Amino acid sequence: MRFAPNNHKKNAAADYNRQGALLMPCGAYRQASYYFLSAVVCDPDYWPAFFNLGNCWARLEENEAAIWAYEQAVRNCDHHAPLFSNLGIVLCRQGEAKRALPYLEQALRLNPDSPSCAAVLGYVCFQLEQWGLAWHWYRRALQLEPDNDSVKDSLKVVSKKISVAVQ
Repeated sequence: MRFAPNNHKKNAAADYNRQGALLMPCGAYRQASYYFLSAVVCDPDYWPAFFNLGNCWARLEENEAAIWAYEQAVRNCDHHAPLFSNLGIVLCRQGEAKRALPYLEQALRLNPDSPSCAAVLGYVCFQLEQWGLAWHWYRRALQLEPDNDSVKDSLKVVSKKISVAVQ
């Protein structure tokens, strides 16, 4: 068997990644994941394919697999806020809020004007029973997106927790 030059492998990885990405809007996450797996076999350092693979597995609620894929992407990417945010969200889903915190903080550092990053940080702090920080992050999310009813409701819940804790 003759091995393809590295450049060919990188092009093949990008092609597989594109093919998988075309399937995702259709909801064909299982099929898309096969393309992303093919991409990472071609180029194990191609973080976009790992990111997309994590997104597929997260949609399929295969959380452990999604965490693994996102962690592989993080090895080669330190600048894509949705990667860090999605990894943090899936870790929260698995009940690992404390482990999620640094990833979510990194997402917010990369995208400080993201209401969703601030809201997820509020959720994590709520899970960790850090009511003051949860209030702070929900308040920040509401400042960034004033019409978000979900964040308004979360802010009310955390405000009640704070008032009960004070009494």
